[in-house]
Amino acid sequence: MGGTLILAAAAGAVAVLLAVRLWVVLRPRAAVPRRSLSLLVVAGSGGHTTEMLRLLESLSYAYSPRHYIIADTDEMSAHKINSFEVNRADRNPSAMLPEYYIHRIPRSREVQQSWLSTVLTTLYSMWLSFPLTHRVKPDLGLYLMLLLCPCSTLGHTYHSSGQNVAINI
Repeated sequence: MGGTLILAAAAGAVAVLLAVRLWVVLRPRAAVPRRSLSLLVVAGSGGHTTEMLRLLESLSYAYSPRHYIIADTDEMSAHKINSFEVNRADRNPSAMLPEYYIHRIPRSREVQQSWLSTVLTTLYSMWLSFPLTHRVKPDLGLYLMLLLCPCSTLGHTYHSSGQNVAINI
């Protein structure tokens, strides 16, 4: 009898916490006009970064600052991102200096790494990623998921902070 009451109380507490969380997340908020939106871009390596930069070419200059997250050993992506940002600034001389940041996290899996050890390295990468995302506090996030959708034509709607952005290539 006592165990049943404790279980019912715990279930009720969880239900209340979920209801409060849903209310906090889904409550209507007044739209606040803004001059810019902070953007978080999680880039892969090699061709994946190129695909992501193609998506970003069509975005306006209002998406600033741009925060790029890359693997700590991925020098090619860092070079591509720097070149992209310099070329973007050259195309629009009236814009201020490009505001972008490159953040590095450990790879979750190296080439030829065993699948068993991948669990630990992925958890470590996630452990470092969550505080970074919290510190950056982006308005929008773009994540290139070429492993799930290995196609060159992407058309997705990304949702973040109650805003929708449709990107079609």
